[in-house]
Amino acid sequence: MGTMLHIYGPYIVNVLDILVLTVIFYRLILVIKGTRAIQVVVGILFVLGLTVVARNVLHLKALSWLLEKFWLAAAIIFAVIFQTEIRNVFAQVGGRLWNSKSQTQDSYVADIVETAEDLSASMMGGLIAIENEIGLKNYTETGVSLNADISKELLLSIFKNKSAPLHDGAVIIFNGKVSAAGCLLPLSHNTNVKIFGTRHRAALGLSEVTDAIIVVVSEETGRISIAYEGNLHSNKSASELKEIINSKGEVLTSK
Repeated sequence: MGTMLHIYGPYIVNVLDILVLTVIFYRLILVIKGTRAIQVVVGILFVLGLTVVARNVLHLKALSWLLEKFWLAAAIIFAVIFQTEIRNVFAQVGGRLWNSKSQTQDSYVADIVETAEDLSASMMGGLIAIENEIGLKNYTETGVSLNADISKELLLSIFKNKSAPLHDGAVIIFNGKVSAAGCLLPLSHNTNVKIFGTRHRAALGLSEVTDAIIVVVSEETGRISIAYEGNLHSNKSASELKEIINSKGEVLTSK
């Protein structure tokens, strides 16, 4: 047994090392996907490739020297560029370690559910996207940044006032805050799904490219629907809506 561990020990350590790095990079990709940070990553990879070519292939001394100086300061540059993403990663890890995420979630789920109920009863349209793992910053940038505490009163003031400039767009919820309102979402072109209107098409479109939970209230029927992972689940009750949000959509995939 000892001999086997001596022989295969280094291989096991290497496999474990690769698995840990894979998980880390996967989590980082999920955090920056859907944000402008992904464009920065592409730029970094381009500069990295340019450095290798300039130094090892073309032997351009001046350019190689300049790029090497850049990489010496890269850690500080990356920390500044990705400060929001880095903060989000540590917040997610800390929330899981201390189980604070579920407590924070409970404090605003009721506001979202009550808002949907009120809009449904008054036949007013509404569109609320709740961010999960994949970032929605590309879409928050199309609206008006709020970074406000979630409340039923705030959400109703956005959706129940038809003359308000933010009425027709989507509200995006991130990290227990109303991140932005009046946001534009990508429209779905799925012809196999019966879609009631533009709000439903936008909700389904966002669910096709992210893991967000999108709550949509029909202005025509008052029905509450949920878009998640490319599927539209119609005519949901308040209790079902609460369960779906609390489970981060897992209850939908398990059915």
